[in-house]
Formats: sequence, C-alpha cells, structure tokens
Amino acid sequence: MKPMKMLFFAFLSCILYFVVNPSIAHGKEYSPHLSGKVSTGSQGSREAGWTSGNKIVYDVYSGVDGKAKWKIVNRDYGKGKQPYLEFAGWSALVGYHDHNANNQVTYIQLVNEKNGKTFTYLAEQNSLDASKDLEYNRKSATGPIFNPCGKSTYNKSNEVCNMYYKNVGFVAHIPLNELFNEKTTNDAYVMKIIKKVENNVKWDYLKVPFDFDGLDFGLGKISLSSGLNSGKLIMMNDGVARRNYARETGYSGGKYFEKGRSYQRKTQNEKNTVVWYGVKSPHDGGQTKWASSAYWKFGGENAELSYQVNQKKCPDGSTVNVNQTCSINITIKHIDANTNQVLRTDNEKLKVGSSYSYSAEAKGTFKDQNKNPYVASPLNQKFEGRAPEKNLSFVFKYKASLPDPSVIKELEGSTPGMAKGYFLWELRRVDPEQPSKVYTENQFEIVGKHYAVRNINNEVMSTGVFNEKSDKPMALLLGSESVKGKNVHFNYSYEYTNHYKLNYSCSDQQGSDCFEWTYKDTTPVWENSYKKIFNAKQVFGDKMSLLVNPSYGKTFEVSGAKQLEKISGNEDLIVGKKKEINMDKTKNELTFDKTYYEKFQQSRASESDDYTSLKTQSWINISPGTIEYSVELPSDSHKKSSFNFNRGNGSNGYYYAVDVDKSLQSIYRNETPYAYSNYAFPLQWEKLTDQGLHGNERVYDLTFTTDYFFVGKYTGIVQAIPYTQYLQQSQMKGTSIPSSSQFNKKLLSEANQYYQKQTGEPFGDSFLKTNAKESDGLYGSRKALQRYYIPIESDSPLKPKKTYENMILLQKMGLNDVTLLFGQRFEYDRYLMGSVVDDAYVIEQRDSTIPIEKYPHSVTITADDQKKLNQVTRGRSTDLLFGIRETDHASIFEKLQKIIKFGK
Repeated sequence: MKPMKMLFFAFLSCILYFVVNPSIAHGKEYSPHLSGKVSTGSQGSREAGWTSGNKIVYDVYSGVDGKAKWKIVNRDYGKGKQPYLEFAGWSALVGYHDHNANNQVTYIQLVNEKNGKTFTYLAEQNSLDASKDLEYNRKSATGPIFNPCGKSTYNKSNEVCNMYYKNVGFVAHIPLNELFNEKTTNDAYVMKIIKKVENNVKWDYLKVPFDFDGLDFGLGKISLSSGLNSGKLIMMNDGVARRNYARETGYSGGKYFEKGRSYQRKTQNEKNTVVWYGVKSPHDGGQTKWASSAYWKFGGENAELSYQVNQKKCPDGSTVNVNQTCSINITIKHIDANTNQVLRTDNEKLKVGSSYSYSAEAKGTFKDQNKNPYVASPLNQKFEGRAPEKNLSFVFKYKASLPDPSVIKELEGSTPGMAKGYFLWELRRVDPEQPSKVYTENQFEIVGKHYAVRNINNEVMSTGVFNEKSDKPMALLLGSESVKGKNVHFNYSYEYTNHYKLNYSCSDQQGSDCFEWTYKDTTPVWENSYKKIFNAKQVFGDKMSLLVNPSYGKTFEVSGAKQLEKISGNEDLIVGKKKEINMDKTKNELTFDKTYYEKFQQSRASESDDYTSLKTQSWINISPGTIEYSVELPSDSHKKSSFNFNRGNGSNGYYYAVDVDKSLQSIYRNETPYAYSNYAFPLQWEKLTDQGLHGNERVYDLTFTTDYFFVGKYTGIVQAIPYTQYLQQSQMKGTSIPSSSQFNKKLLSEANQYYQKQTGEPFGDSFLKTNAKESDGLYGSRKALQRYYIPIESDSPLKPKKTYENMILLQKMGLNDVTLLFGQRFEYDRYLMGSVVDDAYVIEQRDSTIPIEKYPHSVTITADDQKKLNQVTRGRSTDLLFGIRETDHASIFEKLQKIIKFGK
C-alpha cells in the first residue's frame, strides 16, 4: 500500500475511534462532567484471574514519594469556578489487553446510600506507565518488558506473556458543591471505580489501605476512609516473593507470601506507577517485606467520602458556634449614577436585630477627576431599619455637577484669507450694427481653508464712470467710449472665521446643577476677535486694475499691404487684457498678466503688390485682395462658433487713384472725408473665410472687392458696374445680386446710353472679359474686372518713368473698427500710344506703310460719289477717343458702305 493511503487510513481509524470513544480524549478539553450516562458494565475485582478480563487493579496515592496528596482546589471545568476534591492513582484491567492513551478511560462513581443519588465523574488521564511494574520475570528496572504479548492478544496471564499498561494514571476531580451543598450538615457517599478498556467495562468498590487526613470544607471536614481494617492486606496469589525492598528483582531465596493470609500494612512506596506495600512479615520475625499492590487484596470496607458540619457561618463571613449571635456586614456604596464608578465604600458591622439609619453625603464631598462636585441624585436618599440575618448593602447615587462644555476651537489646518481667479476686459461685437462693447469679467474663488465665510463681494468699478458689486462672479458690457483710456478696478473680498463653537444644552438638570450636557450644534464664531476680512485690493494693490486702452476708431498708415502685420503690438490693436492671481502659488504677485491683440496682414494668396513696374500704360489690381485677420481674446470667446468680429455690412474702404479714365472721372469723383486724391473707387468686404484656430488665435481671410470695370474691345472705353452697391445691399438687406447674364445685359445697355450721350454716336462695340469661356472674366472669377486702368489720354498727368502712389483705405476693420491706410506704388516705362517721338508702344501713322502701287485692293469712285463722300466727311465730329480714336467708327462705315461698295 502506498504511504499516502496508509496515512489516510491511519487518520480515518483515529477519527472513528474518537467517535466511538468520545470520553477518551482529554488534554485541554478535559472536564469531569459528563454529557450523558456512562455504562458501568459488570463488577470486576482484584481477585479475578488474569485471563478472565475481570481483574481490575488500582491504587490511590497517599501523597508520598513525589505523588500528589489529595486536596481541594478551585477550578473551572465549564460550570464556573468551584471547589473540586482531587486525588491521583492508577487503574488497569490486568491481563485483558494492552493499554494505551487511546483505548482506556477511568470513572469515579459516588453513591449516596441514604437517598440513592449517584454521581459519576470522568477522571483525568495521564501518562503513567505500569508495564514494568506488572512485568513477570522482570529482567531490568527500565529496559524493555520481557516476552511482550502480541498486539491482538487478549486475556493472558503475565506468566505467558507480558502486556503493556501505558497511560494508566488518573487524577479524579470531584465537584464537592454537587455532593454537599450549603444546607448539608452530615452526609456520605460510597465510592466506586469504573474502568473501560476498549469495549470491556468493569467496576469495583474503591478501597484504600490507609486513612486520608481530613480536609476543611465549608463549615466542616471532608474525610475518605475504608474503615477500621483499612490497613489489612490479604495476599491473593501463590509464589509472590517476600522482597526486602520495593521493586527488588532477582531470586528471593524461596521466600514467598502465604496466599489468603492477612498482613498488616506498615508503609508503602509510590515512586513508580504501581504502589508497593511494605507489611509486617511474621515469617521474618516481624520485618517489613514488600510486594506489588497487584497481588494484594485490600481488607478494609468500601471507601466512603463523608462530610460533617460542627459550626455555622454568619452573614459577615465569620464562623461561630451554632448557639452564638451572628454579625452582618453593612456595605454602603457611594457611586456615580452614570458610570457606576464607586466613589467611596463604607463598611460597618451590626449584630442581627440592631437598628440603623444612613443618608447621602452633602454636595462637594466627592469630586470627579476634573474637580467637579458630586451632588446626591435624587435628593433626600435615606436608608433605615433593623439588621436582618443577612448582609445589607446600600447604594447612594450621585451625579457630577458639570460646567457648560461649550467651547470655541480653531479649525485644524486653517489659513489666512486666500483666493485665486482672474479678471479681464475684452472687446465684443454684441450688435453688428454698433461699435464693439467693452466686456469685463471677474471670476474668483476662495482657496483659503476656513470654517465659514460670508459677505462675499465682487466689485468692478471705474472712477466717475460706474461701480458694480455682486456676491457672485460678474460679467459686464460697457460702452467703449465711456471707459476708453480709463482704469477698471477689480476687487474680491469676503469675511471669514477659522473658529467654530461646539454648543451644548443641559439635558439632565436638578435645580441649579446640570449633570449632562448634550451636543446641540456647531456654529461659526463671528465675534470681532475671530472675524477676519480678506480683501484682494489690499494684498495686490494696483495690480488689481486693468487699463482699457483699445485702438478703437484709430487710423493706422503704413507704406504697403505687406507692412500691415507690423501694426499690432506696442499698445496698438489691443482687444483685451487679463490678469490672474493664485495665492496657493504666490501670496502677492500675479500669476498671469497678458495683453491680447488683433492682427492684420496681407494673405499669402493675395495677388495685390505694394509696388508694380509696368512696361506701358496697362492696369493694376484695385482690390487689396485677401487680408488675413487673427485675434485672441482673454475669455476664449473667439473660439466659439458664434464669435463675430465684423460689422453688419462688413468692412469697406476706398481705392484712391492718382488719375482715372475720363469716362470714370465723374462717377468716381472723391466725395469721401479723405483728400488723398480726386478720385475714389469703392472697396467692399465680399467674403469671410474662417480658417479656424491656429494655436490660440482665430484666423479669418477677408476678401475685398471693388466695382467691375469693363474695357471696350474696339473703342477702349472703360464702363463700370457698381458691384459694391449690390454687395452692400445684399449684406445689409439680404437682396440678391444680379447674375452674370444680367450684369452683361446691364453693361451693354448703360454703355449704349453713355456712348450715345457722350458722342452722339451708337456704341457699336463689345467688351472684353464677357465671354463665358474666360476664367477670369464675368462668367469666371471676375478678377480681370477689378483693375485700375492707367489713363492713356495725352493730357493725363501720369508720365513715364515716374513713380505714383494710389492709396488704399480700409475702414471698420476688426473689433477695434480701425482704419487701415496703405499705399500702392507704380510706374510705367512707355506710353501705350503716341507718335514716334513719344517712343510709344503703338504709333498712330497717317501715311500707309505699303506703297500705293502695291496695294492689292481698289474701288472706283465717281464724281457723284465724291460729292456724297465730301458731304458725309464734312459732318463728322472732331472729338477723338483718348485723343486718337474717332468716336464714329461704327456709323461712318455704314454711311460709306451705302456710297461705295466695299465688298465683303
């Protein structure tokens, strides 16, 4: 069998054994008290044969040779601490089977022969071993036993083989209170010993061959005796050697005790487990000879445990004769009624029948640990009467008269007043039709640790302008003109206390004394010595102010569009300011101080140049193209989808040209407040593209446009369409802008009217960039329609190889509604048209460049035709377009065609 299986079965065997024999297990769980009845089996005896299984042998130790004497000891075996009579001994069913720690148990039974009451108690098992004492033919005092029996051997004489008698010692624990209660005067119990080895249970009357000394118990004595003949010992076996001393080994010389003869006990030896008795030997002239108790029969009577009373116990604990008068104890306790603490105990004695009278002590006789006086509660406590036949105990109750425990305490970890937060101003476009407002905001919170705060006050003011206060964070909209250039002062204050009071009310009162105070509530302490005020202005001074200095309505002039980006900064284009404090980090310095700006710069995608060098009198872009606008605001309102910085009809402006085509001079004569030139083309914001956030800045592209300018294909005249007017109406009123076809129709109509009015001739021409296939024309991006055409009239002041500057003015720009003014410089190298002397690109010549004899075309003119031709030519206008081009180019051809057949 495998080792694990063997261990398992061994463990299971132990479990089953203890289940079958629960009373065998002792150790820490030992108790003499049994939970049920115990089988007493059948009666055995010392005289029974070794092989009968009935031979019960035992000894009760007298207390010599190191063995414990019988005694009364107070112990607790689960029924409270009480007196137990204890005596020790050993017992065995000799010759039955091997004895070990797990297969045997010993009981002591007491029987009251007067009333039949029977009590049985479990004896405590110990490790005493009787194997060597009961060994037959012993060879040594301590070595292995001679000829041991097999483990399965039962009912064998030790002459055949020797058995082991291990763990046969016992200690009896007899609870005396169960046998002899307080009312017992005289009583006795006969004692039996019960031995169980495995399933063999035997009992016998207990006898002791000596008398125990009496033990004091209660008002009498406990005695254990086997009567007058207890000292008589009768030899039970043949061949028992008369030994000279206890446990002598070897040959006895043929000297043996006589079986059945009675001997007188003289002494005994209890060094080992089995007692050896020394008796007076008549065979040896009265000498003391020894033999093991296993061979002796005790000749006395059955052992009797008796108790006899001869005095009485008085209530005060004294013992007197029965005919004497007892005294009683008077115990007077003065106690704290709430805690039951004994303040003082008075002890007196009185004879039974004596009179007594006791009252409570006066206030202040007793004091508690805090020196508070005790007061009798309730009042007028008193005890009086005559002493009965029992002890008396009187209790006077007192309660400590306590002062009001209400107390003021400081909050642990509290700090002086401290705050953190921010304050700011910024420009906001609230109404698109109105200038920007100045928005102020302050947001503070307490970072100091206080028990309570009150009267929180936020204040925003500007001297002589406004003063606003609130217990909550504030946000104000102010007219920009009212605070422009002035300081706005911010402040944050609050009252605080770091102290609180624990309030108590009296819940147990007797007259003017209070015995118990009950917690009522906790309240902040606002008395002047505890109330503090935090005022940010007092801590930070002028740092709590912001100068409102936007650039509202200002005009900024730079040399060109590329210089716009240099305007912002250095107190220009300010749109807001913000400061922060955080006293968790620094006590009296700002943790944040920033000025916010809006910026303008020419977009990289813009096609407009600050300086243009032309080869001849051609054109320049009027529109400044795309202006990039970026802004950051302290409140982050610029990050919202609803953010708007622009005016309702957008930004607008003017393009101030040094000179313009005569056909445009009357239309675009400068009637603006600015005298930068005699002529001004309107500029209007057309498209706003939100580029989103670039870092913390919101970026927009503002695309500007001007009126549309169309150039006659043959005549070269410039005809304008007031596109900016349509755009403004659309932006302000939501009207629709004409389509490209509508513009084209309007263009031809107005050109005919204008040309007819100015020249008296039909227009008879078309315009460039009106073809649907042209990507930059009317049906495309329209970029080619926003050009400034340099006048080519001979009387124009614009001369070659000289630099001129047209001025661009953009107004109502950004939140500041600023005006931006910058130049657009240009020059051209040569005249477009002129004579040879002028070095023009196109030279007007009267003479043909082809010899007449080589001219391939010819017509025949009669004298009559000549007259008609003279009449037509004499009626022509002398006005020339641009000083070089006839105004009747279309009608003259039709008139001549009627006279001369030119052919096709």
